[in-house]
Amino acid sequence: MDVLLVVVALAVPVIALVFEHVGNVRITERHHSHHDTYVVSAEFTRSIVLAMAFMAALGLLIAWLCEQDVFGADEGTVLTFFDAFLVTSFLLWAAICRYRVSTFGDCMAVTPLVGPKVWVRYDRIDRLEWSGLRAGTGFRNLVVWVDGRRAVTLLGIVDVEQILMSIDRFDLLPTSGRRHA
Repeated sequence: MDVLLVVVALAVPVIALVFEHVGNVRITERHHSHHDTYVVSAEFTRSIVLAMAFMAALGLLIAWLCEQDVFGADEGTVLTFFDAFLVTSFLLWAAICRYRVSTFGDCMAVTPLVGPKVWVRYDRIDRLEWSGLRAGTGFRNLVVWVDGRRAVTLLGIVDVEQILMSIDRFDLLPTSGRRHA
């Protein structure tokens, strides 16, 4: 077996497991004196890491079985497939762990999956609109429009309802059509 492919299959889930275990605890922080912070639940990110560990073990097992001529496939090809899954999952996990919404008295700061932090003043919001499919929380994504352009999207994987309570601009939500909850 190609040593580099084995190292990737072992290292990627181990790195994610270590960061998940010793990293900064990602819990939603509410009712602070000057802000609240909403993040993706640790259970969700942990499940992605566990899926990576399972797929790494499965990939190594199947590659070893291929090397032992139990299966007719090339072990390098099999391990390359599993490594591609692991690297993609790792990047997804890293982006999701980065995502956070901090609400303050008059504005919010959104750290998106990729890119710089976006600050939005509540009094400058033109409209709010629901988009996408319902997430695990039961909510869809909420697109925030400022000065006629899409400023940020609040992902439904965080507590959108509580964020809406902080924004306190329910007048900007669509009144006809589908409901969000």
